[in-house]
Amino acid sequence: MNSTVYTNSVTIISSNSNSHNHNNSANINNITITSNSNANNTNNLPASTPVATNHTTTTHITTTTSSDTTVLTAAAGGDAANVPLMTNNTSNKSVAALDDQEALLQRAADEREAIFNRYSLGLDPTNVVDPWENPTFELYHITDKYGFMHDSRLPDTRDSQELQRTKIELERDKKWMKMLANWNPNNEKVRRRVFKGIPDRMRWPAWKKLLNVDELIAANPDKYASMLALARKYSTEVRQIDSDVNRQFRDNVAYRQRYSVKQCSLFNVLNAYSIYNPELGYCQGMACLAGVLLLFMQEEEAFWALNQLIIDRKYAMHGLFIEGFPKLTRFLEHHDRILSKMMRKLHQHFMKHNVDAILYSIKWFFVIFVERIPYSLALRVWDIYLLEGERVVTAMAVTILYLHKQELLRLKDMDSIIEYLQVKLHKNFGYNDDYVIEALERMLKKLKELKLDVAPPPKANEFPVRPLGQFVEADVEKKIGRRRSEYTDTEKQVITDVILRSEQNAVEVQSTMSYETSECATEYRIVCMQS
Repeated sequence: MNSTVYTNSVTIISSNSNSHNHNNSANINNITITSNSNANNTNNLPASTPVATNHTTTTHITTTTSSDTTVLTAAAGGDAANVPLMTNNTSNKSVAALDDQEALLQRAADEREAIFNRYSLGLDPTNVVDPWENPTFELYHITDKYGFMHDSRLPDTRDSQELQRTKIELERDKKWMKMLANWNPNNEKVRRRVFKGIPDRMRWPAWKKLLNVDELIAANPDKYASMLALARKYSTEVRQIDSDVNRQFRDNVAYRQRYSVKQCSLFNVLNAYSIYNPELGYCQGMACLAGVLLLFMQEEEAFWALNQLIIDRKYAMHGLFIEGFPKLTRFLEHHDRILSKMMRKLHQHFMKHNVDAILYSIKWFFVIFVERIPYSLALRVWDIYLLEGERVVTAMAVTILYLHKQELLRLKDMDSIIEYLQVKLHKNFGYNDDYVIEALERMLKKLKELKLDVAPPPKANEFPVRPLGQFVEADVEKKIGRRRSEYTDTEKQVITDVILRSEQNAVEVQSTMSYETSECATEYRIVCMQS
């Protein structure tokens, strides 16, 4: 059976970057397609979108479905469009595999379009939503000022303390409006007022100033729109993003209703960014960051704010989300180093009960404490983080453990320690926000004195290598959405690092206990001899 395959004159680069929601594909069919680099045909991409080019005109299609191998080579020359590539009669299995692949690609494209259509319809009555996707709440009695819903009714009247706080915040609004009109982030007055807490009504303009959002939008006109248009055609992350949007902040009135305005904005921002930064794509955790930003910003503003958090060296979150999570490893090691120096007894207690930092600190580092401490306190930490950068994360992590050290030492098993840090502190932190922020400021100073406020320098793999905003079409396996059956070498190394760090900590604890036991015995013998 003869078969004819046509290739179009389109530049396609198979991306080697992995999707960090870990829907990565197994190499069942190793297919690499690169064709004529004629820039006149770019699959109708937006005019403002640069397209990566490759000056190769050879198409290789190799299947591993049998020992037979078919190599199809496109004719070289200026016009590679509609060049027939003939297969051998012995390649029936390869052709069948290719047909199956085309069907899977079409199914993935149809699914992507269907998901985008649902978000485009939004709250339109024709957009059918399953009842389980829209939880019901007694909204008007259990929703706080940030839009988050609680398990029980909130007080119908505000107490005198809350009324006083409201009065003070209104006065501070006026000061912030004047300061924003003459913005200088290096001014000591800015720092002092940020540590006092940005007033809720001023958080939108203040965060935009701290992240240079307006300047980025002005410097990149229509870039967000073009990335979103490309995402609708080519995003391979759409299924995972759709799933995460459906879970994110469902206890907040802005995200409660399926396909609400904010849900649609979150979906758009994450898909557009997966195209804008193809090296990173999408990783779970980015939805939480973008979700917080969208509570205070418009869609395009949140896109550029997210980009700043990821690529600006002040925050450098790219290294947290890229495959292998190199920044997470670096921060965990630094966190352990601080604990062993400043809270040695607590560190030994954790090691005794096999409580590795990775078990309780993932959301501390990945989403800056959101959903691990009360939301009002998390916003205060975000205010300071946007001003001062990543050293705030290190200091806040230690501050939490320092404030709750005595209670943590009373807990005698891993499960109760993890539950306390992950669940109980989110519901009731035990200290008011002002007290915690004052403790955080003291901790920042203490760590600086000890030269522990900044983690060791990052390696090159924590920063983007490929140009941003340059469209790179995904490989076939990623388009289809096959999952890999094995860990990558980078992922294996992460697992090894965690095990190695746990073993090193265990050895340290054992040696310390042996030393202390020996020291106690010596002291006892001396006392006996003296008596």
